[in-house]
Amino acid sequence: MNNDLTISSLTFKLAGSHPKDGSERRETSRGVNLPEIMRVKHSQYTDAKTKLPAVLSQLQFERHIALTDGRIAPVSATLSVRTILDVNVTSDDVLAVCQRIEDVIKNDSPGLDLPDEIFVNKEL
Repeated sequence: MNNDLTISSLTFKLAGSHPKDGSERRETSRGVNLPEIMRVKHSQYTDAKTKLPAVLSQLQFERHIALTDGRIAPVSATLSVRTILDVNVTSDDVLAVCQRIEDVIKNDSPGLDLPDEIFVNKEL
């Protein structure tokens, strides 16, 4: 396990790790009251459709924002990846489906630039 991770020049320091609960890392360059938190968790299950063993991996980022009334609230995003436990399932397969998500919200080619429509305007 990597303790501290640097992502886009921000260092997320390991705050805790547990086999069942996953790991949590915090980045506090905007102040301790406005942290960014990274969580990683894995859980094994049996896929309902295929009846094969699988793993649910979740990567979550939470960014705390100062609201207009002075309160602090989080904005978070979670990437959930379900993979069958088989040697033919590779990181390339995971990256391919993640790339489709990125292409929908990214604002440059081949991106569709739809984050406002999906996440702000709640369009389907």
